[in-house]
Amino acid sequence: MKILVKIALLGSISGVFLGCVPAPKPQIGIGLGGLISQQVKRVSNSLPVAENRVVDREYGAKPLHYMNAIRSYFTNKIPRGGLSKYKYGEPKRAYKKEGFAFGGDISWRGWLVETSIATPTRTGRLLTPKPYMVLFSGEQIVEHILGYSHKLITKVDP
Repeated sequence: MKILVKIALLGSISGVFLGCVPAPKPQIGIGLGGLISQQVKRVSNSLPVAENRVVDREYGAKPLHYMNAIRSYFTNKIPRGGLSKYKYGEPKRAYKKEGFAFGGDISWRGWLVETSIATPTRTGRLLTPKPYMVLFSGEQIVEHILGYSHKLITKVDP
């Protein structure tokens, strides 16, 4: 009988100590080798002007302020979006099909930005980052999709 009491006591003490070990911090990343910054040049106290403004006939203008647009968009979409940690990929040309049930035509053509968002809990711990694909038409966000792949989305740029 004393052995069972000792085993229970030992198990409860080890459980208390194991509960005090901090959880590992999640790694924030989108699989593109880190944060990709935007190339911006300041022109005499005016708004930033992009060095390489890409305008495509089929896909429209490449979004310049996509980081601010994504942050403000997700502030209202996810809980504690203003406190979340964001990682951004480079905008890529992409298009979205309607699907075979609707004829298979192209329903959207524009720019896609892969984003990773780590939201904090109420206690301040960061949760594992969730991947998103954010679809742009010019500077306007059209839609966001959870994950980095979708059957109807085709990325044109590698």
